[in-house]
Amino acid sequence: MRAIMIKSVVLLSIITATTATFLPLNIKSVNAQSDSQANCVMTPHDFIQPNSLVMMAYRGAFQKEGIPSYIVFVTEANAGKVTADGIVKAAVEGCVLSDKYGMHTNDNYIADVKSQIQVLLQSQQD
Repeated sequence: MRAIMIKSVVLLSIITATTATFLPLNIKSVNAQSDSQANCVMTPHDFIQPNSLVMMAYRGAFQKEGIPSYIVFVTEANAGKVTADGIVKAAVEGCVLSDKYGMHTNDNYIADVKSQIQVLLQSQQD
């Protein structure tokens, strides 16, 4: 019985080591839209409603991109440090929002995000 277990462990070790050498180390999305999204693992969304994007930022979805969450988000948004433009760029960099249609340069989209930031800030004051 012990010999079978040892053979099983050795065989499993060999399989694991062999499999690991064949796995790609740099997984890229086939549908990456720009250089900033070349390393995306998942396909970014073509469009995200501005209110959803602001709530994602508020809840910490873009912390890796430098957008703080919750109370710090509110404080920095009130101080002008968190902006609509910054949130949209963070969403593109974070592979959540596609750059396919140039959302990070779309003035109307950025204005809608800015409006939703104001709605969030007003709701925090009530």
